[in-house]
Amino acid sequence: MFSVIRDLKTSRFVVCSLDTNISRWLRQGLMAIVNTFLVLLFSGCAIALLVPQGIAQSPPGTQSGIPIIVDGQTVFVVQDKFLSESIEKRAANMNQALINLANNNSIELDTLQATDLENVTIIHSEDIAVVTISEKDGKLAGKERHTLATEYLQSIQRVLGQYRQQRSFADRIRSIVMLILGTIALIMTWLILNNLGPRIYPWLDLQRKKYIPNLHIQNLELISSEQLSYLLLSLIRIARALLSLTLLFIYLGFVLSLFPETRVFSQKMSSYLSNAINKTFTALLDYLPNLVAIALVIAIAYVCLKFLKLIFSAISKKVFSIPGFYPEWADPTYQLCVYLVFFLSAAIIFPYLPGSSSPGFQGVSIFLGALVSLGSTAAVSNIVAGFVLVYTRAFESNDLIKIGDIMGIVEEKLLLVTRIRTLDNELVTLPNSLLLNTNITNYRALLRDNQVPLILHTTVTLGYDIPWRKVHEAFIAAALATPDIISDPAPFVLQTALNDFYISYQLKAFTQNPENILEIYSALHQNIQDKCNEVGIEICSPHYAAIRDGNHNTIPANYLPEDYKAPGFRYDRAP
Repeated sequence: MFSVIRDLKTSRFVVCSLDTNISRWLRQGLMAIVNTFLVLLFSGCAIALLVPQGIAQSPPGTQSGIPIIVDGQTVFVVQDKFLSESIEKRAANMNQALINLANNNSIELDTLQATDLENVTIIHSEDIAVVTISEKDGKLAGKERHTLATEYLQSIQRVLGQYRQQRSFADRIRSIVMLILGTIALIMTWLILNNLGPRIYPWLDLQRKKYIPNLHIQNLELISSEQLSYLLLSLIRIARALLSLTLLFIYLGFVLSLFPETRVFSQKMSSYLSNAINKTFTALLDYLPNLVAIALVIAIAYVCLKFLKLIFSAISKKVFSIPGFYPEWADPTYQLCVYLVFFLSAAIIFPYLPGSSSPGFQGVSIFLGALVSLGSTAAVSNIVAGFVLVYTRAFESNDLIKIGDIMGIVEEKLLLVTRIRTLDNELVTLPNSLLLNTNITNYRALLRDNQVPLILHTTVTLGYDIPWRKVHEAFIAAALATPDIISDPAPFVLQTALNDFYISYQLKAFTQNPENILEIYSALHQNIQDKCNEVGIEICSPHYAAIRDGNHNTIPANYLPEDYKAPGFRYDRAP
């Protein structure tokens, strides 16, 4: 026989034989038994240290004195030291005498009797005295001495009778049988819980696509069906763990209540559990008004954020505008409003949090505040600088900018830093505080805002022997032949300087694609060379051109006439 079981680690279904299941159950059962007896061993050690025996302080509301306790039950209360050194010493002696009597099965409890003497009453069995009651004991108890002795005798017979009965052989056998049955029940329950999960998981997988929907708001998916199924599986695992711990607690309380030596500890466990449950529910009920106030503040903050998002989204999409408020300010302003609403809500909610008024909580809050304020100076300055850069509109994403020696395209504008991709595809991260204190050249701002194209310029120096009109025509033709250079406005040439040996010609051309600045400059320089060569303009050092008599022309051979010959050296004969 074979069965299909889901592997909890890999969430896959595997086929295993029935023998494997049986061996696994046996292994789990053995582990459960071992764990159970380890818990019992630990509990026994703890009981030996924690369970009080004999004398205990009288509980609040009882008559003053020291109660004599046997097997968790108060026999009577000692209020006078009588002939002992102290009341504690007398109580200890009485308690030891009762314990010895309880463990001495040769003395029948029916043989106990109270005998009145001149000033005391003795509770004894034949010649063995157990308790002595004085006149002062009766006065302190507000009763006759003989009456008090009779009550003590009845209480001793009742408590010691239960003590012996609970330690009898028959009662021990019954307790051991109940322990075995309880252990078997716990092991079987654990086995059922351990084997119930692998059968629930495949069922949830089958129901995932049928009855477990995707949670979404309009087109925004909040939780997918798979995530919801995984959440249900996690909740089932947590429930299994809590149920196992609850069963273990119940089992320990039941086992400890079977034996008189541990019954007091069982009662304390039940008392602790009931007190914890009562305190928890009481605290929850007392906290409900604060919880309602917190929920109300969160709801108001949520509505405010939704309204602000609606307004700023409309501004960013240019559905409507506010004079002097640019659309690119919408997102950062919304983020500022989110932070403002969050901190304001946190300040309002803080007094309603449990423990917020405790000195420890306040001390930790002050320490964290000081730590953040002292250790985040640079971070705060970068955050402030980031918002200032946004509102100064120095640059936006995808703008081509130059900061010092760094030129590149803005990739990201973050709260603390700005990332720039250089023209060599290097990613440079700059703190916002550095950008705020540095001159920023934006090559795209005017084109983006006012549709004004960027002017590219380059300077070439040529000798005085070349007609300047010819140079202008060649340069303008070179600019118009360059890709991404527009013809309207038309390129133009400026003569920026008349130097000793040459003239400085500056070509200015317009482009609407500043991100291609390297390619444009390269193509422009190539075209300047070609156009100058076509019209016979040499681009060489004017100093060389002035004294180069007899040297070969520097223009490439394919641009020179076929009958070109290098001129000879010229010299004048002296008269």
